[in-house]
Amino acid sequence: MKLKSIILIALSGSALLFASCRPKKYELGILPDKSALHYTITPSSANPNNIVLKSLTPNVTPVWMTPVGQSQEIQDTVNIPFPGTYKFVYGIESAGGLVQADTATVTITTLDQNAVSSAMWTHLTGGFGHSKTWVLDLDAKGVSKFFGGPIFFAGTGWEWDAGWSGNSWICPAADYGTMTFDLIGNANFSSNNKVSSGSGTGNYMLYPSTNQLQTFGAQVVHDGVQGPVVANWNAKMTIVSLTDSTMQLIAVKDAADWFIYNYITRDYYDSH
Repeated sequence: MKLKSIILIALSGSALLFASCRPKKYELGILPDKSALHYTITPSSANPNNIVLKSLTPNVTPVWMTPVGQSQEIQDTVNIPFPGTYKFVYGIESAGGLVQADTATVTITTLDQNAVSSAMWTHLTGGFGHSKTWVLDLDAKGVSKFFGGPIFFAGTGWEWDAGWSGNSWICPAADYGTMTFDLIGNANFSSNNKVSSGSGTGNYMLYPSTNQLQTFGAQVVHDGVQGPVVANWNAKMTIVSLTDSTMQLIAVKDAADWFIYNYITRDYYDSH
């Protein structure tokens, strides 16, 4: 009898241990239908480039997907500086998971002057309502008027200003064309790449917080020697320096190597 009792106690303990180790079952709540979501997306009466987001669904956490990032505010305002048609998505976090409404589109027809008034925008374009034309700092006579040459070489932990004089292997003397940035109605960009691909018209975006520039629909002026090994001419380019008459942009070859392209304004070229 004593042996039988010990066996029963052991089996009971094993059953309890097994029961305690089994994973708990968690069940999600009811997933609301998207018809239960209520919200508004409207331009501000004070500034049509400011889009006001209001969640009207009670007792939930909103999840806004906007062209400038995500927000979880009950009411928020996002600034879209440039004309265009933009997509917004409203959703909520519920006990059953994330529920999203259909994508909403907002059309903006104005350029926000205040959003493009910093020094970088002015250096690049001449300011709101103006345009500025740039050239590579090397001409058909082999003259660089500001920098030591049109292209510097760089990589992780190093930079080399080879200079163009005596190092014409960098790229030949030539008229490489022009590129123009403006703030006339929109952030417009055009380029005339005379010795390489990438000519055309499009738009651009300047990111002052990260010192970056990106073009769409056309490429910045570049050469046909180093230029073809650049990974992506429409990627975000780091701005090394930008003044009223000079600009240096990084064009990435790979993760460890890149080129620094040196530009001057057409006005600077013509007056020096």
